[in-house]
Order: sequence, then structure tokens, then C-alpha cells
Amino acid sequence: MAIDPVDVEVPSGPKRPPKERKQSQPKQYNHQKSGSGGCHSRIRKPVLALCKVTNAAAAAQPAKNLKAALLEAEQGNEPVDGGLLGMAAAQAGRLGLKDLLNTLCAYSWPRLSCCGGREVAELAAAASKCGCDDDRFFGFVAVYCCQYADAFGCLRDVALVATALTRKLDSKVDVASAFHGLTMVALKHLNNSRASHTQCPIRDIAEFFYSLVNLLGTSSGTALCASDVARDVIVAMATSVRPQLHKASAQDIAKTTGAASMAWTLFSQLQDQVLMPLLQELAQAVRFRHTDFNAQDVAHLSVAFAKVDGIPDFSTSLPVLLDKVLDNLAVFSSKDLSLVSWAASRSQYIGERCSGHVTKEVMRRDLSAFSAQDLCMLAQCLAKMGGRGKAALCLVAGQVFARQAQGLNTTDKVLFLWALAKCKVMHLALCRLIVRDLAVENCGSLPRDKVGLAFWSLAVVWSSLPNGETWREMLATSLLAAQPWLMAPAYEVTNAAWAFSQLPPSLSGRSWPSLLQTMSWVQPKQLSEHELCNLLFGLSSCTVQVAMFEETFVRFSGELVARLDGRYFSEHDRRLLVSAFSKQALMKSLEESMQDKIKAFLGIDAREDPSPQEPEDQTEDTVTEQQDDTNGATEPPPPPKEKTSDDKSTDWDHGHHEHQGHGFSETCCKAASCSCEEPTSSNTSDLSRLRLNYHCNYKGHCVQLKHTFIHVDCPAESDSEEDCMLCKMGRRRARSMDSKGLDIMDAEPLGPRRQAGRQQRRSGSSSSEQQAQQQAEQQ
Repeated sequence: MAIDPVDVEVPSGPKRPPKERKQSQPKQYNHQKSGSGGCHSRIRKPVLALCKVTNAAAAAQPAKNLKAALLEAEQGNEPVDGGLLGMAAAQAGRLGLKDLLNTLCAYSWPRLSCCGGREVAELAAAASKCGCDDDRFFGFVAVYCCQYADAFGCLRDVALVATALTRKLDSKVDVASAFHGLTMVALKHLNNSRASHTQCPIRDIAEFFYSLVNLLGTSSGTALCASDVARDVIVAMATSVRPQLHKASAQDIAKTTGAASMAWTLFSQLQDQVLMPLLQELAQAVRFRHTDFNAQDVAHLSVAFAKVDGIPDFSTSLPVLLDKVLDNLAVFSSKDLSLVSWAASRSQYIGERCSGHVTKEVMRRDLSAFSAQDLCMLAQCLAKMGGRGKAALCLVAGQVFARQAQGLNTTDKVLFLWALAKCKVMHLALCRLIVRDLAVENCGSLPRDKVGLAFWSLAVVWSSLPNGETWREMLATSLLAAQPWLMAPAYEVTNAAWAFSQLPPSLSGRSWPSLLQTMSWVQPKQLSEHELCNLLFGLSSCTVQVAMFEETFVRFSGELVARLDGRYFSEHDRRLLVSAFSKQALMKSLEESMQDKIKAFLGIDAREDPSPQEPEDQTEDTVTEQQDDTNGATEPPPPPKEKTSDDKSTDWDHGHHEHQGHGFSETCCKAASCSCEEPTSSNTSDLSRLRLNYHCNYKGHCVQLKHTFIHVDCPAESDSEEDCMLCKMGRRRARSMDSKGLDIMDAEPLGPRRQAGRQQRRSGSSSSEQQAQQQAEQQ
């Protein structure tokens, strides 16, 4: 009896009453067992022989015999003995027999309706554990959860199936409908245990809690997240977990903490009464059981603590956890290291303690062993860390370029391009590659927020891309047609306005009416000073006659005049305003009193000054969590809204117009011949290939990675050079001969041009300190 494929999308309960099905299934099994020629007679002996084996080497012949028996049973279309299938799957999962499990999945997927809930759970758990990719099997497991959810007789079965299906969130399997049935039966088991004064095992609660919130945090789980049954089961699990924390394992505590932290962001109505008490007790459990956590638990806990900020008990447990993070940095897997990087980029406290150590660990690693998704998440996290992450981001970008961006989907490429634009790391070849891929991958069909990120990122790198290529025009046309500013938050509208200023009028001219209409819905008072400056600068670049333009410009200029007294504007924002209001035509549209106030504040006379200015990104966090929950169903973490610095003033365009196609210039090739040393082993970090090129006229850093040159903006807002890791590369530090720490600052001495610029930026340093540095650099 096979499951009808027509019923795949039915999210409701079973068609037959549970009582009738429970009575009919045992009869079916008794009938099979009583038959002399049933399927169990063919597979019984191979299954029992397999169950006696204790290691994978000895299981080769029993597994071969069982596969032959399954083929004979398939050929004869004989009845199914679900119990034997479950036993075989559980043993194959323990021994890691992937080929046997593939055969079991192929045999069992059309016969799942003849199996009980425990057998389906064992098959799904074993297949997921061994990495079987048979989507037909998991698709019909999801259908089974919809139609026969009551067949799962305990919460253990529900947790096994939920854990297996969680790994299929990115596939075409209808996981959301399956979890609807699983949530209903899980709630029934939790209520029954409370009514009978018994307790469901905390291991089962932790696993189902963790799997459920990973689904609820995705777009496919939105409907279930808004339902009453999801809220009720969260309350029931939180209530059942708290009395059992004293006997929970370290892994159970880590999973429950991760699940509760994500539920905190999803269910605001449950924070005070349900989730706050649970998280406080979990924080205490983490503090007292910190010695029991392995590296994976520590990474997941750091993500959970980063999501939930401000709980009093977390402040006492967090230092203990961060000590464990620093102790385990060297043994973290690539996935765990990316999770810790996400936590360091999300939480200010964790970032202050760990970001420097994390970036150094990334630079120590062999990035060729990282998955494409881990590299993409690392790039986003390093971009959010600012100057401390730029050197590591250069290495990550080099690794992605070496792979030709293989393994990255369209969303990953958008986020990686955002990371390069955000951190102002201009890997020209990689930017060209990503822009070309996005131009042909229908980037405009992505969710609105991702299209907005792609549009802003393209505008940042626009002037650095070669003028002769048409890929950037193709991508810009696709993104403009998608109109990502419609129904967008105010900060995204201001980013779009700035992005318009970077594109040629021939591309952006037709889209100005739509953008101006959206601006009319934005309330000027809800904008920050930087957002207001971005919007006015973008408006000043409009060269076409568009209705509502003058009205919009006057309205937001009036808000600017109202803020001139008592509000702080960074030097970067002042330059944006100077460029915007230096145009005579725009100033004439304002009243004389407004003109006088603006001129006095900016110290300008109305004149034409079309020079573009580089923006500070105000993009909001969209991911993610993607991989995140960054704990498993990870969606990467999406770019957060950054607060502007006091004087963020970098010139992204400086040098790029002079060095189109940088990396092939004669000057830089000469530098390569004298400074590039190939390592003897390929299985090492790319840090040994990283060099600073002092023969380039770019204002920031010119970094040589193998035979590629990368332009990296150097932050000028800080009086201390400790914020820029690449600045450290130019300084020779005193070290003992036996020092083995990562001091990438073992680089060549600074050239005369960079040395003079460095002294000028450090005008606040004492003369004796400058002399000591000059002597050290000249040695």
C-alpha cells in the first residue's frame, strides 16, 4: 500500500480515526508474520545477521546479503515487515552503512504507510545521519507526518523525525506541513505526561524544541509560527524542561539554550512569563556545567548568548563561556569557527573579547578546507568587525576567487558582494566574477531585502569595474526593474537614493519617479542624521525633470535645517551635504533663510561640485538567521544596521579611476617579483602569500595575494592604528626568537609615501614615539 502522491500537500490530520488505524495496523503485521512466503522470510535472516555485527568491516557480507534480499522482495512485490526495516536501518545508521541505507530508503518510501511510527522514525534518523540524499524518501516521510502523525507513540519518535527533517529545510521537501503534524502530536504527548504526573525525557524535548524553532525561523515556517499550536507547544516544552535541568546532559543544555534564544526573537509575547525564567535557569546551568561542554556546544552557546542580550544572569555566565571560546579556538571546526565569528560580530561584548582572536584564527586556518557557506558567513562577519577583519577578509576573498565562487548560490553571492563593499575590500577580479554571475542568475527575483543589498553593493563597486564590460549594466537594469525600495524601511530608501547617485543617468533616469513616490511616504523625523544626508545627496544627483522632485528636496532640506542646531554631523556627512548643496540650481529652490543657514553651517558658496562621495552602509540585518539559526539550519546571518562613526571619512574612489584593471599594471607586477614567496606546502594558510604593495598610488592599502592585487580602504577615523589589521602588517614589532604567536606584522618596512601618510594621521602621537617608530622601520 503506497502513499498517494496526490495527498502530498495535505497538512491536516489522518483521514482515518486514530483508534481505527491503531487497530488495523497490528492486524496487518500479524497477517504478514503468519504468511509462510511473506517478505519477512526473505529479509529476516540477513537483518538478524546484520544486527549481530559490531563493526563496519564485519558488516560487509551481511549488508550485501540484505541488499540482495531487498531486491528479491522488490521483484516479488511482497508484503512489508516494518519492524525488520526499522531494525536494519538503526543498525546501518550505527555502523555508517550509507549504501545499505540508500537501498532501504529506495525500497521503503512507497511502503511507509505499512510501517509504524517507530520504524519510520528509525529509517529517517539513520538516513539523515549517514547523509542519504533521497528526496523521494524524505518527501514521503513528510507526507506520513501529515497523514499519520498519531502513529508516533512517544515524543522520542517525534524528535527523531523532526531532527531528520530539519536537515532538509533547503530542499523541496514540504517540511513545514510535516512539522504541523509533528507539533500537534508533540503537544498531545506533553499534555498527557503532565496530566499523568510523569515527565517526557529532557533529551527528547531538547531535540524537538531545537528542530522546531529552526523551522519557525525560516520563511516556510511563518504560518506555523503564527499559529496557536506553535505557541502552546513552546509553553509546554519550556514548562517541562525547567524541573529537569539538574539531570540534563551538556548537549541538552546547549540545544535548549539555542532553541530558547531563537524562540525569544520569534515569540515576543512569551518573553516575560515563559522564556525569561527558562533562560535565566539555563544561564546558571551553563555557568555550573561549563567544564562539560565540547567545542561544538561552546560554539552554539556563543550564538545563543549573542541573540539574547540584556538578561541579568547572562552577564555572569558570559565571561565563563568566553573563556571556553578562547580555549577552544584552535580545535573549532570550520562551521564552529564561523558560528563564533557570527556571535562576535553580533554582540558588542563578545566582539570586544573575541573578535581579534577570531580573525587571527581565521588567518591561521587552511581556508581550502572550509565549505562555501562557511566562507560566505565568515565574509559577512569579518565585514561587520571593521578594520580588524580586513586582512582575514582578503584571504577569504582570495579563496572564493580561487574556487571561482563555486558552491555559492545567488543569495550567497549577493551577501559576499555586500561584505566586500561594506568593508571596502576591492578584489577587482572577484567583484567582476560575482557581478557577472548575478547578471545572468536573475538576481532581481530574490527577496526584496536581498535585491536591495545587491543594488547598494553594486553602486559601491560601480566606479571600480571596467567601463567596457556590459555585465554591470545588465545587473543594474535587472535590479532597478525589481524596485527594491518599494515597501522598504526608511534606511533602505536612503541607501537606494545614494546608490542612484553612483549610476549613470541613462540607467537610473526612468526609476526616479518610483523612488520619489516612495520618498513621499517617508517621514523626515524618523531618519537619522546620516540617513538624511544620504537621501539629500542622492536627490542632488537627479538630472531629469521629475514631478515631486522639488517638493521632496525642499521637505527634507527643511528637516535638515531644523537639526542644524544641537545635532552632531560627522565629517563624512558634512562632505555629503557640501557636495549636495554646492549646486546652484538646488539652492535656488530653497527659501533664502534656509539657504543662509545651510551655507553658514557648511561654510560654502553655491557652486557646482559634482564629485561623488563614498557612503557609510546603513544596511539592516536580514539573515538570518541563515544558517542561523546559525546552529544548524543556518542561514547566514544578514548584514546589520551600522551606526555611523564620528568622522567616517574614507575615499573609496581614490585611485580606482587611475588603476582600472589593477593587478595587471606594470608597477604592481614589479612589486610581485620582489615580494611574493610561494609556500612549500599547499595545505597551509594563505597568510604566507599576503604582502603589502608599496608601489601603488592607492590611498588605502594595496594588498598582494599570490598574483592578485586587492585595494583595501584604511579607516581614517581612528587615532589608533590597532583597529586596522593591515596597518599592523606594515609595522615591525619586537618579538623574542622563540615566539610562535601569529604576528602577521612581520612584514616589510613601510615605504616613504606610506610612512609620511602614517605620520600625518598620527598627529596626536608624541615626537619621541614617532622617532622610535621611524628607526624601527628603517632597520
